[in-house]
Amino acid sequence: MNPPNRSSRRKFIGQAAGAGAAVGASSLLGPFAGAAIAAEPRPKVTGARFDLRALGMPYRQDDPRWSNDLMWNREKVIKTAMLDGYTRKQAASLIRRFPNGNTIGNEGCQLTCMAMVLRMLAPNRRPVWSPPRLNAHAHASLYYTKSGLSLVPLYADLVEEVTWGRVQLGIKEEYLPGVSAWERVHCDAAPLVRAYRSMPPESRTDFLVMLKTGTYDDTVASHYVLLDPNSTQSPDDRDAEILDPAMPLRRSGRWTLTDSADWITTDPAIRREWRRQGIQRAQIGGAWVFNRWEPGSARSLLTPLVEAWASEI
Repeated sequence: MNPPNRSSRRKFIGQAAGAGAAVGASSLLGPFAGAAIAAEPRPKVTGARFDLRALGMPYRQDDPRWSNDLMWNREKVIKTAMLDGYTRKQAASLIRRFPNGNTIGNEGCQLTCMAMVLRMLAPNRRPVWSPPRLNAHAHASLYYTKSGLSLVPLYADLVEEVTWGRVQLGIKEEYLPGVSAWERVHCDAAPLVRAYRSMPPESRTDFLVMLKTGTYDDTVASHYVLLDPNSTQSPDDRDAEILDPAMPLRRSGRWTLTDSADWITTDPAIRREWRRQGIQRAQIGGAWVFNRWEPGSARSLLTPLVEAWASEI
């Protein structure tokens, strides 16, 4: 099941529309099709980067409002893979079995992180792109389907599509955890992460950083979190403060990479894979910067971060 890229997905939709398929502009472009793009107010900065409490951050995967929303139907994924030549055993290995299904609560860490990105970088946009709304849009727009078709491991350009480019994936570094050719990487050594954390919170007005933790393989034991944009930690502290979608609903306050690692590895399958691949508690596998964008501006809002990144490199 080789995932089609964005251009091939759009080519397919274009061909379908050209062939007379009943596809309207609103169904292709979402709820803002044809609407004038108004100026996006800047997020309120109150000394720190964001008023996280007012924004309801962090979103949690186990929030009962969306935890049971299905992302993938496991049996359909298996049948789809078998049509592509996999044996049933091979197909079953592509997607983990959960007693209550492959839901946002079980597998939606990256989706929930992107919903947080949208909530923080485009707080006044309507509708609010909550995890279930983003999941439904991903299905409708063929980023991934319940049967596994168009399954894209990193579908981060969703944020660009739903905001008409006002939030974008701007920079990415990957460190391939568990791959023997790569040394373990932590926040105190990753140039992009160090650059972000070296800036004061009030200078991080236009971007957020998503970290990948756990294994390189996304099928079992990888995880996604956001760096806490209000943190004043030194970039030399490898146990970074984070906003974690897996943080239990009953918990609040300070939460770090090691807190996250200790929590998610209570799952035996995740713990087994982390140990097998030698993943350390505060190790990271990649960093993705999401940034705001102002149409008509000749100067990238990422410039301060890029300059800090260059100095780290």
